[in-house]
Amino acid sequence: MEDTFLTEAQQRVLELRLRGLTQAEIARRLNTSRANVSILERRAKENIARAERTLKLFERLKAPVIVTVNQGDDILQLPKRIFEAADAAKIRVSFGTAEIIARVKQEAGDKIHGRSVTKAFEVALASNGELIIS
Repeated sequence: MEDTFLTEAQQRVLELRLRGLTQAEIARRLNTSRANVSILERRAKENIARAERTLKLFERLKAPVIVTVNQGDDILQLPKRIFEAADAAKIRVSFGTAEIIARVKQEAGDKIHGRSVTKAFEVALASNGELIIS
């Protein structure tokens, strides 16, 4: 595929890794060192992560609803706030209460201790009902 954030070499290494080859096997096949394969794979994964963060930021920027979660807030109160904001914007949320809490804990985990928010973050609600946690 052309015009991506990955070089041809990075694409090839990822393709072979997804087929189950080890870095040593890839190095032999591509006539290079295992260290070079490791570097290509690491940089490819970094480029993919950067692209994913960029897409997430773009989706957040487009989101019609942003709910700010402040330090000290109770995470169990967040779904109610999200549903109220969604209702006001006439957006159907794609998740139930338990799913919202689980997703927030997973994606903002380092900003939450128990039920309490230790560092402020935002939950954006996209027009399709998806949540974007940043």
